[in-house]
Amino acid sequence: MKRFKNNETIEVLGASFNGVKEMIEHARKRMPKDGVYVGEDSQLYPCFDSEDYMYENRYFTNLVFAKSLEEIDEKLRILNQVERHGNYNKLNCELHPMAYWQGDICHDVLLTEMGDER
Repeated sequence: MKRFKNNETIEVLGASFNGVKEMIEHARKRMPKDGVYVGEDSQLYPCFDSEDYMYENRYFTNLVFAKSLEEIDEKLRILNQVERHGNYNKLNCELHPMAYWQGDICHDVLLTEMGDER
């Protein structure tokens, strides 16, 4: 597993993303960056009262990457069925390359590497 700062340049499948927020932006727009599509599966941080619901904007985010929309749709279909671990972490090396971010500026981005176990 590689670890990156959330605002660090991260290269995936030959495309360089300027931090995890750019990855999420491309996923939500379904627009490729340098031929690389990004898919997102995320969950809002837990909210415990009305103030949380009003102000919470952090998400636990799983990202998958592919060279075509068809491949990204298939990876998202599989990702939706993957067992999640704590904090909505669905990192799975079968979907490599894949990234996970806990959604806060203090958290790093985890990116699968070839040969990872999980």
